[in-house]
Amino acid sequence: MVRGFYALGSGMITQTRKLTSVGNNLSNLETPGYKRNLVTSSTFGNMVIHRLDNQGSQPLGEMSLITAADRTNVIHSQGSLKETGRTLDFAIQGEGFFAVQGNNGLVYTRNGSFNVDEQGYLVSADLGGRVMGQNGPILVGTDQFEADPQGNLSVNGTPAGTLAVYNFQDYNQLQSAGQGAFTAAQGAQQMQAPQLMWKYTEGTNVDAAQEMTDALSIQRGLQTCSQALKMYDQILSRAVTEIAKV
Repeated sequence: MVRGFYALGSGMITQTRKLTSVGNNLSNLETPGYKRNLVTSSTFGNMVIHRLDNQGSQPLGEMSLITAADRTNVIHSQGSLKETGRTLDFAIQGEGFFAVQGNNGLVYTRNGSFNVDEQGYLVSADLGGRVMGQNGPILVGTDQFEADPQGNLSVNGTPAGTLAVYNFQDYNQLQSAGQGAFTAAQGAQQMQAPQLMWKYTEGTNVDAAQEMTDALSIQRGLQTCSQALKMYDQILSRAVTEIAKV
């Protein structure tokens, strides 16, 4: 009986983490470059079920006792591309990340919505750090410049730098740094021929309808666990009361 409390309690914790992830996805529907988070679950504490007969014990299979949230996976699929007409907006077609100077080193993001700071450097609108070019931070001096599909920037016909786009062989090594950005200890490789779209931004890859469906399903699971826990509590309370009368 007590084992049921553990199983249902862990189930509620897992469903709560999943619901938090869904809520985070929905709150970032309008965040450029945001990637969907997906919480996966796993089981631990398996027990082998046996059938007992005259010949002894015969294993039938395993039964898991407890479910727990395993990890949060980031889905790095391409988001929709939206034309903004804004000179400081860029979107990456296919794989790759922009690099931005963070407080503790470079961070990588798909959000190509930029600004120009007081010193004339290209900076990330959300992260605040300077955007990296192939030869360091890009000094444009103005928000009136031209750009080609490879990220080459020019002001009045004079080259001002080239946007650096980095890729990774294994996206699982990326660690979330908040605000849709990621950090990586190693493995960043600068792409030689990235495909960029100027005056566009990449939208989120979150499907609102799917997230709402998942949220309803998770809430149903939470309600089921809650009702079952109440039943367990009532049964245990009655058992203690009845046994005390014997």
